[in-house]
Amino acid sequence: MKKQLTAFKARLTSISKEEPLNKLSLVTIIILDIFILNILFIGLHEHTDQLTTENEYMPAAARSIFIKQDWTAANRISKLQPLILADRNNYRYRYESPFDTRQIKLMHPDAQRFFEQAKVLSQDKPLHRLFLSRQKTIKEREKTERAFNKAKASYDTQLLENIANVSKPGSNATSTTAQQYAEKIDRLTGKTRSLEQQIGNHSGIQKLWTIIAVDDTARGIVVADYKRFQFWFPLKELLWQLLFLLPIFGVFYWWSARSVKKDNPIQTLVATHLLVIATLPILLKVIELVIDIIPKHFFKNLFNFLQSLHLMALWHYFVIFLAIAIGLFLVYFIQKKVFNKQKVMQKRLMKGACTRCSKTLPAQAVACPFCGTKQLAACGTCHEQTPIGGAYCIHCGATRPAPE
Repeated sequence: MKKQLTAFKARLTSISKEEPLNKLSLVTIIILDIFILNILFIGLHEHTDQLTTENEYMPAAARSIFIKQDWTAANRISKLQPLILADRNNYRYRYESPFDTRQIKLMHPDAQRFFEQAKVLSQDKPLHRLFLSRQKTIKEREKTERAFNKAKASYDTQLLENIANVSKPGSNATSTTAQQYAEKIDRLTGKTRSLEQQIGNHSGIQKLWTIIAVDDTARGIVVADYKRFQFWFPLKELLWQLLFLLPIFGVFYWWSARSVKKDNPIQTLVATHLLVIATLPILLKVIELVIDIIPKHFFKNLFNFLQSLHLMALWHYFVIFLAIAIGLFLVYFIQKKVFNKQKVMQKRLMKGACTRCSKTLPAQAVACPFCGTKQLAACGTCHEQTPIGGAYCIHCGATRPAPE
């Protein structure tokens, strides 16, 4: 395994043992890596968008109706109005209608029934005109209310000044204006109620009210379906993403193996880099799944059990021991693999320093004048003296044993 990893690392950073990798070539490969990685993530995002999300399965309006049960007899016409007039009020080029047939097919059955009926109502022209008239009436009433509040505030100020014996002309006119606004508000309120009564008497609206009139039993079924969808969605998402990533990973793996087999150094270099690039999104998505699912799903019952026994704090013991284990592994890996004794000695050898105390050696020194450590040892193959920190003999090229 170690030899394979070493060879793989060599294929990433060099063309061959005899031919070093030019810096300009390395920059070109890095730019290619970044470009391919960017394209992979863009393609992955577009591919993932084809999967039904929880917001598509249960849109906000459906959650408000069937789960939160926010739609009541007092506000349901107000909540329905933006949906019925959604297509009419749209002014965006990239607008997506809430009544798109493809989107409705992705929804929960109860949400489907609601949106299909709402779509029929949005296409009913007389009903559409009633909702549009109500929208305009409400906007006019809100505008009048703002004007009334402004006039009333002005009248109240003048009234206080009159009480304080400060003469101020125009107070009667202000009072008349406020009264006119109040009367207009009453008329608009009456018109709104009349429109709402006409809307409520519509047979299609009555049918819609029947659809959204869910009891607690029906709500429980919807909630269970929605939770089940959320539970399995991360796994479905990963499988769907792997469907996009694995083919390109397989192509790069085949190309890399074929290049190594045919001893094509340039293709080996590029294919190995692309293999790493294709592996990164796969590892990232698997890690995301583990982080998302394991604590929230598989350990949920364990947490509930510990909580019921008042032993929830024991979970921190596990976290402490896990952190210690990870720390030990990282220290071992850094000391034995990344900065092991032989690599440290080789770095000191490159600087012309003692392999033990790291102080600079005089030219042609056989032993360190500071700590007395010998810098040469006999090669086991040719028996000539060679630096003890080197991986190979400087005379015959034979492999040197790793220092103990």
